[in-house]
Order: sequence, then structure tokens, then C-alpha cells
Amino acid sequence: MNYKKNFVLVVAISLLSIIGLNAQDAKVPGGDEKVPLGVEAKNGKLLFESEDGDFQWWFDSRIQVDGAIYNENLNEMSNGIILRRATFASKAVLWRDWQAEFDMDFGEDVDVDPTTDWRDMWIQYTHPKINLSFRVGNFKEPFGLERLGSSRLLTFLERSTVSGITLGRRIGGSARYWTNHWQVTAALQGHELGSRVDKGQQDEGYSTTMRLSVAPINNFGENLHIGVAGSFKIPDVTSELRPNTIEVSARTETYVFDPKLLHTGDIKNVNYFNRYGFELMYLNGPFYFQSEFIGASIYRWYGDPTVNLQGGYAMAAWVLTGETRYYYVDEGEVGPIEKPKNSWGALEIAARYSITNLNDFDTEIHGGQSNQVMLGLNYYPNLNIRIMLNYSFVNLDEFATRKGNLYGNDDHSFFQMRVQASL
Repeated sequence: MNYKKNFVLVVAISLLSIIGLNAQDAKVPGGDEKVPLGVEAKNGKLLFESEDGDFQWWFDSRIQVDGAIYNENLNEMSNGIILRRATFASKAVLWRDWQAEFDMDFGEDVDVDPTTDWRDMWIQYTHPKINLSFRVGNFKEPFGLERLGSSRLLTFLERSTVSGITLGRRIGGSARYWTNHWQVTAALQGHELGSRVDKGQQDEGYSTTMRLSVAPINNFGENLHIGVAGSFKIPDVTSELRPNTIEVSARTETYVFDPKLLHTGDIKNVNYFNRYGFELMYLNGPFYFQSEFIGASIYRWYGDPTVNLQGGYAMAAWVLTGETRYYYVDEGEVGPIEKPKNSWGALEIAARYSITNLNDFDTEIHGGQSNQVMLGLNYYPNLNIRIMLNYSFVNLDEFATRKGNLYGNDDHSFFQMRVQASL
């Protein structure tokens, strides 16, 4: 794990040095033509751009330092401080119609697989005359409004528990078409980077996903977003000893104490599973509302009954200092708040209620259920710095035991805090 991180770190530093040295006089590989690059700060990002706009390079890196204190009940929980994320991302526009992104995370990942440090790594072509793009590489599946949003822009420290039903980043290809009021994205994706195993003669698992979002109101400062997504998934090959086996798990919206209290354990003999999601978002000046419902139906071999899992959340936020958020209709995603109007920054309050049910008693799947309230206070001194405070109360049922390793019915609460810098 360390040698991979060190290698990428060297590459990142080298890239920064090269761009810094040649920012005003970049030489195009393969010839003597030189393209002058201007340098400016745009929306808090350092942007290198040619006069004609054909070439652009910028960075989207971040540092997130988290701390948490848990009010324990039945299970002991670990208070502490962690480096939640330390990412380096380089993004580029090449010859106007091509785009690329390289993104790595050097933060404290509690998963044992070191390749989870690989994030967005893709190449994209966008048609110059119509709103159509094609992407290939490693990127998030087009599923889930909250999941698709950048961790830099989260209203709370962590996404809601229902995001455990989504899959995140996979390697594959996608196509997207958009207008001023809607977008549709379709993707065909395979395994998670670094999760390949000796499959023997088994075919690799894959998923097909489609997401449609409509914005009947699409003005700066007032947006209405309605979205729907669906996915068909063949199980990944995790090992020759566990074919056609999946598991679904989720943390209770905190990461310092990392065990996934909601956990189905092994769901065996899986033929395929479908996931479906519904999205609603309304933005009006400083007011922001967002809600989702996500479910999964897991179909199995040998007459085993279908497993149904589901969950959802509703959240609202209010920027007390009057700033609004951006909305990107071409991606169907919510962006950051605008530049603070006051010299001392912007202040926001937020609340979220989430429920996730990984129980299906008809199939004897007992993954647990959580009902959770999250309250938040966010301070934005400027476009690049954010300080976040969360308080949460978690209600867990008797089956939320992390596969029987912890006590169920462990209702508890916690405080958590993040200091974030976006570079």
C-alpha cells in the first residue's frame, strides 16, 4: 500500500512542478508549437488556461480533518481524530472537446484493500455542437443524488446510511445527453478498481445503470430537481469460494468509529439484483431541500426468495447569511454555495432525518434498521475553507449488530466536527 502511495505522490509532485515551470509557455508534445497559458483563481481553484480556451488545467484537492465524541450506550465506541480525506485531483480540458481527470486519496481509509485510494480516473469526449458526452474509465455510477455529489460539498460530514445500497465508483463507460432542463445518463460498468481476484473461468460481474433528472425550474437561486434511476447488477466475483454472494452494509453517518452496524451478512445464491432510486431537490435562495428513496430487490437461484432492502432521507438547510447554491443541470447535481457576501464568511444550519432498513424477515435477512436524526452547523470563512459541526441521535433495532459482533438496540448519540480545506 505504501509503495503505491509514494509512487503516486512522486507523480503528483512532478506534475505540479512541470505545470508550475511551464505555466506561461507550455510546449505541446510532439511538436514545436507553443501555447501560452494564463493563470487565474476561479471559484477558489487555480486555473491554467490558454487564450482560446482549448486547454485548461486545474486542481480539485482537499484536506478533511475529522474528530468525534460518542455518548455510548451498550457498545463501546472509539472517540478520536482522523484524516478523513487528503485527495489530490488534476482535471484538464484538452483540445476543447476532450476532458480527463486523475484523482487519488491519501486519507485514513479503514478498509483493508489499499486500492480504494483510487478515485475518479477517466477520459471524456464532449461533442462540440450537441450536448452529448462519452466517458470511459473509473467513475461513480450514475445513481443517487447524494452519492454523486462531491465529498467537498456535503452538507453533513457523511452521507446518509441509505447510500450503503449504492455502489460508488466502478470501471466502465457512460454516455450523457442534456438540455437546459433535463439530462439522461446511461452506464455500463464492471468491477471496483483493485477488487479483481482470481476468477477462474467465471465471467466478471457488471452493472447497467440509467439516471434521468428533470429541472422544470432552472434559474440561478431557484431550482426544482426531480430524478429517477435504475440499475441491473450481476454479482461481482469476490472469490471462487463465494460465487454469487453479496452483502449490504452501512455506517451510521460517522467515520471516526467505523464499524458498519447495519450489515446483512452474506446473501447467497444471487442471480442478479435491481436497484431503484427517486430524487427530489428544491432550491430557493438560501433555502435548500433534498430527499431520496432508494431500494434494492435481490433475486436468487434455487427458489430462494427475493430479498428487498430499502431506505431514504429528507434534509433541509438554510444559509443564515443569505447565500444560495449552484445547480448543474447538465449533471443533475447540486454545487457549492456562492462566494460569501460578508467579509467574515457565511453561516448555515441544516437538519436531516434518515431511515435505512436492511431487514427482510420473509427471507431471514437481519441486517438491522436505523432511524437517525442529524443536525448541522456549517461555517464558510471563504470559498476554500469550511468548518462543520454535527450532532446526531441514532435509534437502532435489535438486529443492528454488525453480523452479531455487537449488541443490538444500541441507541446512542455523538458529536463530530470537520475542518476542511479545498485546494
